[in-house]
Amino acid sequence: MDFNDIPYGPVKIIAGPHIGRIGYYDCEEIEFDDDIDWSSMSEEQAETVEGKDVAIVYFGDMLLTLNRGYYMIPFEHIRLVTTDDLMKRREELYRLCGGFKPIDNPELIVDEYEQLDYWAELHYVDSILVDRMIQARYSNKKNGAKVFISHSSKDKKVAIWISTDLTNAGHTPWFDQWDITVGESIPQKISEGVTEANFVIVLLSEHSVNSNWVEREWQTKYWDEVQKGTIQVLPVLLEDCEIPALLKTKRYADLRHDYNNGFQDILIAIDRLQEKES
Repeated sequence: MDFNDIPYGPVKIIAGPHIGRIGYYDCEEIEFDDDIDWSSMSEEQAETVEGKDVAIVYFGDMLLTLNRGYYMIPFEHIRLVTTDDLMKRREELYRLCGGFKPIDNPELIVDEYEQLDYWAELHYVDSILVDRMIQARYSNKKNGAKVFISHSSKDKKVAIWISTDLTNAGHTPWFDQWDITVGESIPQKISEGVTEANFVIVLLSEHSVNSNWVEREWQTKYWDEVQKGTIQVLPVLLEDCEIPALLKTKRYADLRHDYNNGFQDILIAIDRLQEKES
């Protein structure tokens, strides 16, 4: 992957000494050689970055962490973050920063310096989540695909995450909680949302497959798909359940064990199907 594929901003560390952390990627690639002063690095960190292109990463808001320094992370060890990454890291940081860490892991020792570092990262993660939710809720993008999210009310948390990440990927999700205002007819707005959507993502779970409402939503688009000969219904598996007969022949995106890989499959499908239509 080229540096140009990842814009400056939030990234997740996926390998090396800082695996799992969320940071701010701030700098172009730099190739370090044998002339660098490695005195400030541990042996493990030095072996990780020597001779590689690296990203300059701050674990927290850059302006708040300048006095604490930056970290050199090999570019191959970073990727863009998803809402799932942020929510899970947020929970981890609350445990590391709060009073429950001795209970969760009695052998864990977090010194004062490390705790300040974690608080800075937690503040940054919280700010990214707020920004993403606001952007997803109130943005008015005209590009990308219009995607209706068909889901059970019991699966609303995942529906919000998917809607947020679709917005940040340049698409326009239709989500009942965001697109139906007080006083509007719920059936009418849902019918309009399904009709206008390029794709319907149906979140499959024990709750949704037993919901007549969810079934009506995606089946409306399914029969449009049959008539037009184009793929418009995208199944997404949230948990083990009885997949509806009409969807059994379709490949589904699998979010049961790995949200990030499953969500990437959704984006790839939307992009490829849009290209076929253009």
